[in-house]
Amino acid sequence: MMDDDIKKAEKRGYARGYAAGKQFRLRGMQAERTLREEQAFWDRAYLVLLPFAFEQQGWKFGDQAITKPQDRTKLAAEWATTALQTRRLRRP
Repeated sequence: MMDDDIKKAEKRGYARGYAAGKQFRLRGMQAERTLREEQAFWDRAYLVLLPFAFEQQGWKFGDQAITKPQDRTKLAAEWATTALQTRRLRRP
């Protein structure tokens, strides 16, 4: 009788561990998917904003005028980051 109880407890422990591991993997996969989706959105926004940033005149970062290509790419990156942070996600 005692051996049966021990075996049942081992089975329950295994089942709980298996379920916990499965949930852990699912959460990890969901986090990776979210990261890939956010990176793809940022990349698309950046590529759309980059030509626009190069056309702008008179913009500044604080007191520094934006004149160099590095500054313009930084401006496009800032805009893409803002777009990513403020976007509304559509959930199925």
